[in-house]
Amino acid sequence: DLTRVVGGRDCAAHSQPWQVGILDMYKLYCGGVLVAKQWVVTAAHCTMPGITSIRLGKHNLFAQESGAQLKRVLKSVPHPDYDPTTKNNDIMMLKLMTPVIVTETVHPIPVAACPPQPGMSCVTSGWGATTSPEVSYPEVLQCVTVTIISTATCQQLYPGYITENMLCAGSLEGGRDSCQGDSGGPLVCNGTLQGIVSWGMEKCGQPRRPGVYTKVCRFAQWIQDTMRDN
Repeated sequence: DLTRVVGGRDCAAHSQPWQVGILDMYKLYCGGVLVAKQWVVTAAHCTMPGITSIRLGKHNLFAQESGAQLKRVLKSVPHPDYDPTTKNNDIMMLKLMTPVIVTETVHPIPVAACPPQPGMSCVTSGWGATTSPEVSYPEVLQCVTVTIISTATCQQLYPGYITENMLCAGSLEGGRDSCQGDSGGPLVCNGTLQGIVSWGMEKCGQPRRPGVYTKVCRFAQWIQDTMRDN
């Protein structure tokens, strides 16, 4: 699953200090979101390969940057009801070996308690490939502004695929969307984490094919319980 942001722009440097890059050796394969000093939320479909490193406080993924932090994963806790076929409950918690040092460029984001309203403007971010379907990776974190689409509308666009644990955002005109390469990355509305990039069409930014996100507010309690019990 490559991750990509289409129709985006370079984020203002370090404007998304909760953004995490999950790398297998030196290759980015998923995004993630810092929600506590020792915990990252990502998508359950981002199964961990052998050597996983977590990069925090990054803007240019491949440059040496002061203020960046590198962590290893102590344990991963996928949602017990994750269904790889339907992508229902596509959420996973990663416990870091050691807590991050909270700074201006690395700090957690609050998890939303209630769902965002349709029409709300939100931001999704990542380092995924930016041209679809030709894959090229930007080095600098990309930000895309997307609009929340109602569940009813989304169910019409993807009949039979949208569960109550999913949230849709994008532009019905197409062009602005996060594509699969930003799997596990954040959808942020009004400074709270509302979504985790879960799935979308293979070709990104298609009209009437919004991105589909895990509806984080439905898992707020599970996130709290997981952090408490691990």
